[in-house]
Amino acid sequence: MYTLTRGPSKLATQRRTAWQQVEQQLNGSRSGENACGPVQYVEKTPNPGLKNFVPIDLEEWWAQQFLAKIENCS
Repeated sequence: MYTLTRGPSKLATQRRTAWQQVEQQLNGSRSGENACGPVQYVEKTPNPGLKNFVPIDLEEWWAQQFLAKIENCS
């Protein structure tokens, strides 16, 4: 049996936590703490069309769509 809840799923929370760990390691490598950590790729000539791009959490978006369909069918 599945329980539907509002808010981020456990998987989304785990991924967000993992990503926060990557960001901490990345920030640490910038300050010289961790020379073997992740490396951030930065475009030498960024695309001006992506200047105002804001990424979205697709998992969260799909969860919202799923819940909206359930609510509309009830």
